[in-house]
Amino acid sequence: MKRSGEHELRKYVGDLSALYGIKRYTMTDGRDNGVRAMDLDNGQGLTMTVLQERGLDIPFLRFKGVNVGFYSKTGISHPAYYQEDGARGFLKQFYAGLLTTCGVTYAGAACEDDGRKLGLHGPFSNTPAEMVNADIRYDGDDAVLHVQGQVREACVFEENMRLTRSIDLETEKNILHLTDTVENLGFADSPSMMVYHINFGYPMLDEGAKLYFSAKDVKARDEIAQQGLDAHDVMEKPTIERPEQCYFHTNEKDPEHAFAMLHNEKLGMAAIVHFDARELPLLCEWKCMRAGDYALGLEPTAAGVMGRAAVKQDGMLPIIKPGESKTYCIALEMTDDQAIIDQYIAKSGK
Repeated sequence: MKRSGEHELRKYVGDLSALYGIKRYTMTDGRDNGVRAMDLDNGQGLTMTVLQERGLDIPFLRFKGVNVGFYSKTGISHPAYYQEDGARGFLKQFYAGLLTTCGVTYAGAACEDDGRKLGLHGPFSNTPAEMVNADIRYDGDDAVLHVQGQVREACVFEENMRLTRSIDLETEKNILHLTDTVENLGFADSPSMMVYHINFGYPMLDEGAKLYFSAKDVKARDEIAQQGLDAHDVMEKPTIERPEQCYFHTNEKDPEHAFAMLHNEKLGMAAIVHFDARELPLLCEWKCMRAGDYALGLEPTAAGVMGRAAVKQDGMLPIIKPGESKTYCIALEMTDDQAIIDQYIAKSGK
């Protein structure tokens, strides 16, 4: 929407929220009781939900009426139900959605680091955001739906980290921007292990959908994934009890403009994940063709998904020094413009 056109639009619509905007409410049913939410509608066919109690993560996103994200069997639960119990604690709360953020000081596999037991993917997605505001801002003449808040990870005698998140949904294009700034408010070095667990589900994810990457190299996580390496970029139909497969994409051609694209030719739609590989150098592809858990994750990461102990042992653990900060930026572009889709296919080199 153009700011310069708003006055003219009011001849037709008394309140512009009928066309685009932000709606805030609180969930009240079962395990989601007390979860505050915001629905964003950009007026161009992209709608999404943001959860305040879940770190400003995104459970739902639709493009022109088509569901894009993977919504798991757990549904949305208030973080009061979360217990850090290895991998199971996280998985019992993992609604997945379009975005589940993992971090801040640890993410990836559950492990033990210096005698401390660390659960799968860290506490971020089960931490309420604070200092949350939502409004409509302008980038030049273009209206932008803006949400901002803070999430803290702190423990007496240990880390004191603050993540400030900004979500900006364009109204002239179907592009969602997310910017996280992680600050070390403590007085000792602290790890920063961010994983942006971006998840796609049916019908955006379906048999025959294909993946395209800007990265040059792909490596299977384990032997099960290795068996499917040749077909890592082609989606199949769900299969009962099929094991998940993970692939690591690295060595970007243009690190500042890295991307991964899911193209569903049957729908004529594509989802393009943009990220800066200078700060998020490894993209994990989580290919889960399992019936009932049918999902695809395209996950830009700061330090992979093998857990903090393994990353530290490899000497690859990112550190934020006291008083310093790091900024991570990702974006999701939804399109049904075949010319744009063809451009990214060409950029992938396929």
